[in-house]
Formats: sequence, C-alpha cells, structure tokens
Amino acid sequence: MPRWSNAALGAFILGLAACGGRDGNAEAPLEKLSAEREVLSIASVWQALEEEHGASGARSKIAVFDLKQRSTLTLFEGQNSAEEKLELKEHFELKNGAVFQCRARGKVRVRVRFGRRNGQPALEVERPSMVMSRRCQPSDFPEPEIQIAGGGSRFLLQDEQLVGFAPPSEKRVFLPKQ
Repeated sequence: MPRWSNAALGAFILGLAACGGRDGNAEAPLEKLSAEREVLSIASVWQALEEEHGASGARSKIAVFDLKQRSTLTLFEGQNSAEEKLELKEHFELKNGAVFQCRARGKVRVRVRFGRRNGQPALEVERPSMVMSRRCQPSDFPEPEIQIAGGGSRFLLQDEQLVGFAPPSEKRVFLPKQ
C-alpha cells in the first residue's frame, strides 16, 4: 500500500473536488421554469384597479362620470382558461343635474396563453363581450346595463406584477391578491 504525504493527500483531495466530486450539499443545476410556472409561483389570483374620469359627448345624457373598476383574474395551472371577476363603482352627473351612484358585478371565463416576450414571462388574456346590470341610487338611472367590450390583452411579468403592454390602450397592472 503506497504511503501518501500530507501534501500529496491534500492535493489529491483538492483534485477530486475540482474534477466534480459530488458533495451532498452541492446545488443541482437550476431548472428553467415555464412562463406559466413563473407567473403561478408568484400568485394564482391577481388583481388590478383602474380609475377613469371624464365627460360624455353631446348626445349623451351624462355630463361627467367617475369609474373605478376592480378586475380579479384567477389562473388555474395547466388550463387555457381562467376566471375574471369585474366589479365597477360609478358616479354620474347628468346634464339635468341629477347624480347617481351605480355598481355592477360580473364573472366571465377568459382564454389565457402563456409565453415569453424578450425572454420574460408573458400572459395573454382573451375576454368575450359581456353585459352587466347596474344597481343605482336612485334607481332610475337612464342606462341600466353596461356593455364591456371583448378583446385580447397582453401582460408582461415585471417585478412580481403583470403589466399591460398590448394593445397600447391596455393600462392595467395586476398585483398578486393578498
């Protein structure tokens, strides 16, 4: 049996470690997550708040309005559909001076697709058109229903937020629901 000096034994052990000797505490190579997995690892329920203020056109009975819309998007792993819940709070002032406070709620199945844009996880949401009934105070508001147009929107995962980037009018930013 050969005799090893302390220096030779140390060099041999260092050589084994450099050649890829496995250590029980060594980390395995990181597995690249899919875009879906990256989004869902942060949250499966996302929420966006939007506000809009403005004046209506000459043909409308509405003079000015304030709209607050909460959109809650619930994603399901391995599925190409999700649930979107919309909650609206509206304040209207009519041209005749009447003031109305309205609320509307609705739920719809949306189509979702995950992918990447410039290497970052992205989410596409395709919502069908929907009609929601308004509940207003006082109850005689002249437009008892609100129509929500359908269409597609794309979001990019940035700093644990889903930030709208397409179409250019998409301004929603979804945050993980707490």
